[in-house]
Amino acid sequence: MIKEEPFFDNTDTAIIRDEKKCISCGLCRKICLENNGLGIPCPVKVGAKTYFRPDEKLHFLDSKCTRCGQCVMVCPTGALSEKDDILNVEKLIKDKNKIVVAQIAPSLRVSLGEAFGQKPGEIMEGQMISGLKKLGFDFVFDVNLGADFTTYEEAHDLLNRIKSKKTPLFTSCCPARVKFIEDFHPELIPNITTVRSPQQCLAVLIKTYFAKQINKNPKDIAVVSIMPCVAKKFESRRENEDKSGYYDVDFVLTTREFIKMLKNKKIDISRLEKTLFDAPLGQASGAGAIYGATGGVMESGIRTLAYIASGQDNPRIDYEEFRGMEGIKKANIKIGEYNLKIAITAGLRNARKLIMDVKKGIEYHYIEVMACPGGCVGGGGQPKPQDERTINARRKALYEIDRNLPVRCAHENPVLKKVYKEFLGSAGSEKVIKYLHTKYE
Repeated sequence: MIKEEPFFDNTDTAIIRDEKKCISCGLCRKICLENNGLGIPCPVKVGAKTYFRPDEKLHFLDSKCTRCGQCVMVCPTGALSEKDDILNVEKLIKDKNKIVVAQIAPSLRVSLGEAFGQKPGEIMEGQMISGLKKLGFDFVFDVNLGADFTTYEEAHDLLNRIKSKKTPLFTSCCPARVKFIEDFHPELIPNITTVRSPQQCLAVLIKTYFAKQINKNPKDIAVVSIMPCVAKKFESRRENEDKSGYYDVDFVLTTREFIKMLKNKKIDISRLEKTLFDAPLGQASGAGAIYGATGGVMESGIRTLAYIASGQDNPRIDYEEFRGMEGIKKANIKIGEYNLKIAITAGLRNARKLIMDVKKGIEYHYIEVMACPGGCVGGGGQPKPQDERTINARRKALYEIDRNLPVRCAHENPVLKKVYKEFLGSAGSEKVIKYLHTKYE
């Protein structure tokens, strides 16, 4: 490469950088500093032009970028974009030898409608499923169910760590936060729960439990995650994310890619009738729904922790102190005999403050970190533009879904109980460790 030439980096699993489109505005660096406190895009002088390169490197793969995707959200020219997997997914759908399964993140159902004339926070779950069926997906399952499995295992992990005094425990579902700790605070890796994220938990069950039910080899099943997140693309290709014998998630599409697929086929989901998720992996709890909002993972975990710590249901379901758009939220919660100190944050810049607290010896038992503003509802793969008002409307809609569901705790989900009984055994079993847990580098 001639030094003065703009560079095109398409080697990363999550983000593409095309310097021919760069206008040197620096918005990518600004948002990375504001949201993450990192400033990964660094100004590099190339001839008469200034480009913003990750850690001054040519390739994202060589940098400490967390892949949160907030730089993609603010780039005005498309110089930064998610890696487009639409053609790969369409090829899978056309393959007669493949059973193609879509799994849908909680946040998608409250943001997708914005691209079809609906207001932010409009719940489009049933129409979204109908749209996926029109695109040719064979089955549509709910990542909220994957969140129930994550919650159930994580609550057991938390209780064990409290008893053995090995806290704080960091929640697991945000891959950008995982990479942030791996690269910048590796001494805290043992504090990340080993439970896999909802996307990965459900995907491996699709290629094992569900595969057996329909008498298919896992290699004949393709799982496509549709996520509000760019980092989920990165997560799907991490080591140890192939517990089924193959990558458990074949491809990840962002909300924007899904919208593009629908519009390319002239499918307006706002005009579609509602369809239900498919059995047997379509029924989720309200606790799974709120995973998409900052504080939601924490609240889901506490609901189930209260049950497993006492052996009986906790009359309290709603934890208002965990909710809201504040950068950092803290609370003290009494669960049985335990007094838990809780911390919740959205944005890695705020996460660093909590990590500094931990290093100073300030006690926390349970910490939730989401990389994006407001949580996954403000993810880097969501419709553009988005502001705090839009993100907040999406967040509130997830709690509305939770309130209106008959089952609001992960441990009460009949599908979860059935899968444990028929396939996994008990929490922390050998099979559970094999399929629902991972490790970090």
